[in-house]
Amino acid sequence: MTEEKGEARLTTWQLVAYGQLIVPLAVIGLPVAVYLPPFYSSTLGLDLAAVGFILMLARISDVVTDPLIGRLSDRTRTRFGRRRPWILVGVPVMVVSALMLFVPPGEVSNLYLLIWISAIYLGYTLITIPYGAWGAELSGDYRERNRITGSREMFLLAGLLIAITAPIIGAYWSGSPAEEGAASRSAVGVLGWLTAIMLPICALIVFTSVPEPHIHETKTIPFRRGLRVAMKNGPFRIILLSSIFGALAGSINVGVVIFFYDHVAEIGQAGTVLIFVLFVAGVVGSPFWVWFGGRVGKHKAIASAGIVSMFVFALVPAVIYLVKPVAPEAVIWCLLFITVVQGLALGASPILGPSIMADVVDLDTIKSGEPRAAFMFAFLGMVRKIFEAVGVGLALPILAWAGFSAQSRENSPEALFALLAMYCMVPLVLWLISIVIILRYPITRERQARLRAALERRIARHTALRRMMAD
Repeated sequence: MTEEKGEARLTTWQLVAYGQLIVPLAVIGLPVAVYLPPFYSSTLGLDLAAVGFILMLARISDVVTDPLIGRLSDRTRTRFGRRRPWILVGVPVMVVSALMLFVPPGEVSNLYLLIWISAIYLGYTLITIPYGAWGAELSGDYRERNRITGSREMFLLAGLLIAITAPIIGAYWSGSPAEEGAASRSAVGVLGWLTAIMLPICALIVFTSVPEPHIHETKTIPFRRGLRVAMKNGPFRIILLSSIFGALAGSINVGVVIFFYDHVAEIGQAGTVLIFVLFVAGVVGSPFWVWFGGRVGKHKAIASAGIVSMFVFALVPAVIYLVKPVAPEAVIWCLLFITVVQGLALGASPILGPSIMADVVDLDTIKSGEPRAAFMFAFLGMVRKIFEAVGVGLALPILAWAGFSAQSRENSPEALFALLAMYCMVPLVLWLISIVIILRYPITRERQARLRAALERRIARHTALRRMMAD
């Protein structure tokens, strides 16, 4: 919370400086979700079910680290700020673990994967929890928060585009055969080096260009009581429940996307092009969702984007079972159309979701009496990560149980149907549930303005009281 009224707008450079830190996180974040399973199973030879279990196990470690880092960040008081010290610690952790995970020296084992995937998740927590809370505190205005998260999302999508193109360029420069695919050593190795170079530079830019808002000293509450207050926050419960189903759907879908393109759609490296197109369309569509969320309400805009995306994504089984047998050359064009529409809707939730959380944090501050944005973001992130871990931890073993083999080109029809179900059908059901839940979110622009006014009045009273006591 700032001393000034929440309506103050950030300068263009401050928006850029804040948003650009997400680029190196996206550069390594997408491969962790998309390329890591095929890289460690197909390329490095680990068992597919074991890879899925390790990813789930490492993700569950965030159950402890997320709320711990969030709580400590909220209570940190240094001349350097509350959020900067934690990001500063997270940078070297991310740099080292990215290199070890994506540029492994020689043979690897299940233990090696577990150690370094856990380390990279810890680095993510150290950086992203304080970073998200920092953004939430930069403004108290309903629409300005959309601007802040919109800037971050557009840089996120730019980072994802780099994550898609860098492996292709890296493989080309190294002279690797095209059949090795996007999950080869040469393709993913460049991502580790990009993260190691970019992350310190981007952190320096945000440290020197973006102010940390002044936080008024208030009472702190015990962890258990704070948790009870959070769970009694009705809008937060809605966000939490919707995020659970969204996280499950997204992790299942993303965890098998490369396998789907290679073994079901059979479009080979054209699948990488589709992922690239998805994020280009996401960049193009992002400004619309910043505007539309302020116009109709953030939760309604998220639901609208989800409905449009689901409508076209539901066409995927028809493409595989109706189009592919008679016109296999048309599959790529059908998937391209689906991808473009999904991409245009892609930015709504990442832009408006954190903006919604900033509004929820205002309500929590009124109820708890403590400004604890990092804790709230961390708690939500912890729950999301648990269900992301459950999603990929279930999807990959289910595929293995169904008889799917990432190394084989002769999988059974049953195994390929299981892969299609994990990629499309199961996520569709989960996404639908998530949308139905988010439509119940109650904080409108008018209610948020009232919440913020009440919060500003409380701050003014506390400030006046402290001045009287000082006098």
